Amino acid sequence: MPKSPGPRVDQALRVTAVASLLLIALLVVAGAPGPATAVLVPIPYAACAAVFFRRVRCGGVQQATWAAAGAAMATAVAGAGWAALSPGEPIHTSTSDALAVVGFVLLYLFVGLLLRSDRPVFNSGVWFDGIVAGLGIASFACLGAPGRDSNGRIGVHLAGVLVYLVLILLVVIGGSLGGRRLNRTHVLVVAAFGAASIADGLAMLGHAGGTLAEPGSLVVLSLALPVLLAFAPVAATPRRRSDAATTPTIVGWATLAVPAFFAVSSVLLLAIGQSGRLPALSTTLAAACVLAALGRASLTFRELRDLRDVHLQARTDDLTGLPNRRALYEHLDALATPATLLLLDLDGFKEVNDSIGHAAGDQVLAQTADRIKVVLTPQQVLARLGGDEFAILLPGATLAEAADLAWRIHVAVTCPSHLGDKQIRLGVSIGVSGTHLADAGSGELLRTADIAMYVAKRRGGGVAAYEPRPEPTPEQVAPPSELSPI
Repeated sequence: MPKSPGPRVDQALRVTAVASLLLIALLVVAGAPGPATAVLVPIPYAACAAVFFRRVRCGGVQQATWAAAGAAMATAVAGAGWAALSPGEPIHTSTSDALAVVGFVLLYLFVGLLLRSDRPVFNSGVWFDGIVAGLGIASFACLGAPGRDSNGRIGVHLAGVLVYLVLILLVVIGGSLGGRRLNRTHVLVVAAFGAASIADGLAMLGHAGGTLAEPGSLVVLSLALPVLLAFAPVAATPRRRSDAATTPTIVGWATLAVPAFFAVSSVLLLAIGQSGRLPALSTTLAAACVLAALGRASLTFRELRDLRDVHLQARTDDLTGLPNRRALYEHLDALATPATLLLLDLDGFKEVNDSIGHAAGDQVLAQTADRIKVVLTPQQVLARLGGDEFAILLPGATLAEAADLAWRIHVAVTCPSHLGDKQIRLGVSIGVSGTHLADAGSGELLRTADIAMYVAKRRGGGVAAYEPRPEPTPEQVAPPSELSPI
């Protein structure tokens, strides 16, 4: 079977990027004129963009991620090409600097999607983060030192340094969440942004010192960004953990680091702008960034509220409004003191469903839950495990106290109830177990209470307590019963 040409094309594009970078470096060392270097600058960006757009054609959950990266590289190609075709300085023009700002925003979107690659659908938070970051970047890019850099190059390089440093922080934090290690894609992205940040920082210092032309060595250093990104592999999509194992996180401090940074920076710019020393456009963009950040904060609070509602619904029984089995397990796992567990099963409930219907049976279950709640205190947890089975967790209660409460619940549940003109009377079987008897975990506590409940059911209802078998002695011919009636 012939080998697919796809990897070969990608390899050829990477070789092209590396070769063009080396050629530019040789020209810089040899002191070649600027126009020759400017013509070669777009090639690494174009090769990297082609690699990314080829990944978009393959589809998959990371399609949007590489589309954003390819668009950022295409913007860099347009900016470098515009500068090469424009008279004057070969590296920077006003248009190329504006395209650089757009590229910063696209790179931020690329990183955000890379860290959320297990979520193939855009959400409102991603768009708000991008808007806040874009306005913040643009406000920095419009700073420009009056009288020295009329094209705003100091502002563009300052924006580049800040953006690259924030993106590096975001990749390192987001890639290592949950104890994970940074993969090869993360490492290459960090290295690429680090090289570009150093290049922009040195260029900014040069412009601040009155030098308008940038050394060719900085151009070579900045081209490490597309070359390194071209070698970044498609990261494997992390496996989703089961909902029982973890609670999904919609918003985290790492996710909000970038919009928070630009919001605070914009507030500082607005404070400085009161003196009138900042360009009006920079002040306007900073104000818009703050407003967008407020919108992002409002969305965050709504997401947190929705997450709380989802968390509550996942742990609540729809019929009775009681905690469900999952919630009971969480209460059991959080126990810090001895406790007792009651397990209840209604006797004769199936006949009610068969004779008067499931709707009436649901009413009986709701009435039963209300009757049990009347007997309990706020510290005692009543949960419906499913069907006609309930559980009651009694923190700090002894077996004797639990047995007394179980009989009171027995009386409350077995009292006749009325549905319309029909009188219904149910029995109940209750098993009792304590953590001092079965301290092997929540599952063991439920198991022992379940054993006791079925013994009570076999006796025709009532209450039975679980007692562990004592260690057998040589004199014992047969083991004693592990259950005792109450």
